[in-house]
Amino acid sequence: MDEILNRETLRDDIRNQFIQNFSKELIDENQQQIELQIEKVVTFLISFSENKYFAYLASRKTNVSIEQHISNLPDGISQFENWFNSGLLDFAKDIFSSLTETMNSNIHFARLLDNRNYDEFIINSKTKDTDIEQWKSLLEPLFQLFDTPYLVQASACINLSLDNAALSLLHLWLQSLWFDDKSIQRVFDDAKAIVAIRNEHASAGKKGALKRWSPRDATRFYAIKLFEDGCFKNPNQAADKIIDDVIKYGISVNYIFSSNFQAQRTTYNWLLAYNKKK
Repeated sequence: MDEILNRETLRDDIRNQFIQNFSKELIDENQQQIELQIEKVVTFLISFSENKYFAYLASRKTNVSIEQHISNLPDGISQFENWFNSGLLDFAKDIFSSLTETMNSNIHFARLLDNRNYDEFIINSKTKDTDIEQWKSLLEPLFQLFDTPYLVQASACINLSLDNAALSLLHLWLQSLWFDDKSIQRVFDDAKAIVAIRNEHASAGKKGALKRWSPRDATRFYAIKLFEDGCFKNPNQAADKIIDDVIKYGISVNYIFSSNFQAQRTTYNWLLAYNKKK
């Protein structure tokens, strides 16, 4: 899913998977059914690629960090974050609807999505042995298309109306797919810090300072973000509580404090100045 998918190319790719995994006799006998299943899988995947957020995330160049890419979202970070925490589940439910329409929602189907054990599914759901190839023809392409199990496991939870578990799994899936396995909340926070730096320098007209001070400014704005998001009595208490995270973040952007004492005092001064200005 590195770019907007082409429907015809995708059909051909999935059709080739059928040819490689199933006998010619089976394919010839079930040609119409197989074409219907291919269309369902294609529609499922196209829905992902045409979503504006998936399309934007897929457009990231290899030399651009995920934090930088998120900071340039056309609709802004907050709107994307809101969609990510709520709209993502509705989006997933919509694209999984073709599966749940084809196969009755029940615990046996959910377990099949979770463990991919067809033999167990046949026994427990009392599905006819002769029907199992149709199940495989629909599900195997999906199972093979994803390196991690999170997406299919999320569909199992959706099948049983376990929405919170489904959303958590969808977050893990996207974390592995687009966020370089980094903490998603940390990526959002870092992207917001980049935007804050950009806005401050744009308003002050200090283009030269941006390059010279960006690691320091990034660390300062990260500390301020932690201060804003936390519940602290004063800047001194906040500096004491967040200093370990600030030091780690500074290292990540190549801003190194000379000592822990200097880090605490610098962070305190940043927060104090920000608090007075606010």
